[in-house]
Amino acid sequence: MSEKHQFVDNPLLLTDLFSKGVYYFGEGAGEVHAVTQPVDGELISDVIASNTSIVTPPADSDISVKKGEEILSEINPNEEEMISLTLINMFFDDADQQWDTNVEASYHKLMSALKVNQEPVIPEDIEKMLLPNIDAYELFLQGDRLSPIIFIWSDRDIQNVPNLYKAKPTEKGIMLRFPSFNSMCLDVEKKKLVWQTMKQVLKF
Repeated sequence: MSEKHQFVDNPLLLTDLFSKGVYYFGEGAGEVHAVTQPVDGELISDVIASNTSIVTPPADSDISVKKGEEILSEINPNEEEMISLTLINMFFDDADQQWDTNVEASYHKLMSALKVNQEPVIPEDIEKMLLPNIDAYELFLQGDRLSPIIFIWSDRDIQNVPNLYKAKPTEKGIMLRFPSFNSMCLDVEKKKLVWQTMKQVLKF
């Protein structure tokens, strides 16, 4: 590429100057044709799509899908310093601060059965957070953790969370609300509702 004797060996180094794309204005009546740049044999749009994991909520869960521009505007410049997880479990009730061996085993069994985007979730990508005496969900409770999926477990009235067995969008993904884990383990119907909600929202 040259212009007034200015040479660039690799035109891809100039992509920052054309963040909105490169366009070719043909001789047609005002038609604009976008030029797509292949990357290792794949179109840029295909590369972006393949590297983006999205959890699609069910149609009846009243969750709106955010536009790409809105999501990009919320990106934290320090996200690379955050701990990336797949799932955060937040336990707000006293009954969930310490479990007996049976409840503990049920927790591990449930977490090992979960799938996100049809893929099993590895234990290292699941965080367990104990939040006694907290009455509202706030983003700062996550600390340096970043996760697209948050499970809220509580029988109490917690502010800023959806109703029982419902979901709502968060800053980075989706939040689901369940009863306290301990009370769920004692009730077969609650177990069924929790499992059905997880399968419906996470699509597995």
